[in-house]
Amino acid sequence: MEKVPYDLIIEIQHKVNIVDVIGEYLPLEQKGKNYFAICPFHDDHNPSMSISPEKQIYTCFVCGASGNVFNFVMNYEKINFVQAVYKVAQKVGINLNYKVDESPSKENKYNNYYKMFDIANKFYQNNIKSVYGKKAIQYLNGRNINNDIIKEFEIGLSLNDNSINKLLISKGFDVNELIDIGLCGKKDKYVYDVFRNRIMFPLYNLDGKVIGFSGRIYNDEDDSKYVNSKESVIFKKGSLLYNYHKALDYASKSHQIIVVEGFMDVIRLYTVGIKNVVATMGTAITKEHANLIKRLSKNVILCFDGDKAGEKASLSALEALEKVGINPKIIRLEDDLDPDEYIIKKGKDAFEAHLKSAMLPIMFKIDINKANANFNDFNGISDYLKSVSQELEKIEDKVVYELMVKKISKETGVDVETINNMVSNIPKKSLKIIDKRVINPKDKYVKAEEYLVYYMLKDPNAILLYQNNVSYLLNKKLSRIAMEILEFYEKYKYINVTDFVCFLEDKTDLINETLRIDDLDLPTKVDDEVIKDYIKTIDDGLVKQEIKKLKLKIKEETDIAKKVILLEKLTNLKKKECK
Repeated sequence: MEKVPYDLIIEIQHKVNIVDVIGEYLPLEQKGKNYFAICPFHDDHNPSMSISPEKQIYTCFVCGASGNVFNFVMNYEKINFVQAVYKVAQKVGINLNYKVDESPSKENKYNNYYKMFDIANKFYQNNIKSVYGKKAIQYLNGRNINNDIIKEFEIGLSLNDNSINKLLISKGFDVNELIDIGLCGKKDKYVYDVFRNRIMFPLYNLDGKVIGFSGRIYNDEDDSKYVNSKESVIFKKGSLLYNYHKALDYASKSHQIIVVEGFMDVIRLYTVGIKNVVATMGTAITKEHANLIKRLSKNVILCFDGDKAGEKASLSALEALEKVGINPKIIRLEDDLDPDEYIIKKGKDAFEAHLKSAMLPIMFKIDINKANANFNDFNGISDYLKSVSQELEKIEDKVVYELMVKKISKETGVDVETINNMVSNIPKKSLKIIDKRVINPKDKYVKAEEYLVYYMLKDPNAILLYQNNVSYLLNKKLSRIAMEILEFYEKYKYINVTDFVCFLEDKTDLINETLRIDDLDLPTKVDDEVIKDYIKTIDDGLVKQEIKKLKLKIKEETDIAKKVILLEKLTNLKKKECK
């Protein structure tokens, strides 16, 4: 792997805004000069990551994760530092002529598959624009999918022949690969197109590359309403969300993401201007789905089908999302309709009314219990309260708890005290908004080392005073940082934290410690005499440490002559300590 020169890294850093880059991955909220986000590097429930446009760094006040734009991309995407620099460079239009990775990536390994899907997709799109596509266009327009939406979602048409098979083989692609990815099938020795005479909806990966299709009948000539691509090495429903690549920006701007079951629900919502939406493509929400949704927004609304199957899917999704620290709200559509059908029949305003009144998970679960309860029977009410009490125990916020208990009391006629007695864990206070790191008290020697490094990050005079008067620091990590600062200053004749963090590249432990030190609540500049006082305190600490080591050696030494020499050294050190 070839290293990118520091000067080029700095050029990229100065051209990019860390807020814009992190905003592509996480929903951001501005508070004062800084931006805040849910930290993706620990199980975060409240915005604990701060992003500073001024310093071009991010810091999590809970887990301590910190760094610059390259470190964020590296840690978020789990790639190496050079690959992260390459990705950020692309965002600002800088072309790096360096080998990013010697080993072939999965992207390159399956490049032929992506090419085949891309060619097929373009072919299907051309078909729908041709004379063969008139009936398909009429069908789509009849379902309120206009030409703009057809273009937006690259909807196409497969012909009633083996044209994809012939086209791709003529371009030199391997027929076995066509079968592997599900564009073609094979019966005996006969190879055929899987998709024939269907409206084609391309399915995309997280980067917006086509990796599969869903083909829909439009002329009632086939019993199967949909034919979908089979799963392959590049197409796994459990780790993909339909429309993810388009929803990123809309979710960030709206601070909300809507999750539906099918791609047609996504397309329908687009037709009425609701674009912060993704779909699970009909599968249950997996752990991978849940983490992807968490990246989009902490404010999640589940809108599955209004029937019993949709209810069951909502409960399953709640469980998966709660495991990654998300408490979504839920929409229940009446008349057992899915979002596609609902908007066609009842319109955008009716759907948006549901968005505004989306239920909390606890209310959704209680409503399900209530629907199955018999309120005309005392035993039925008792059973209902027993099941509801289990849900009430999960509420951590006192205000929400009290409101829910009052609501249940009114519905059942059972007093609040009785309901409280059925609940094991009643919250005593409201939830705290933000976690805080525990800061341990420090002795004067630890403080002196931290303060000295703090000023070395600000002032060349502090660097020179360190260079001429300090041999090393007791704290090994701070000592390494001090040496890196010396090297940086010798090479570039200046110092600032933003550029120094770039110089550290992927030394995550040093970056985190550097930014922790930089965040100390100290004046930005002090007199040289103050720096000298820190150095004097550090020297005293080093002497004390040496005395401690010598005493241990003397205690363990059995040779009288050697012990005498050690005692002389100890005496000299104690004299130095007294000065």
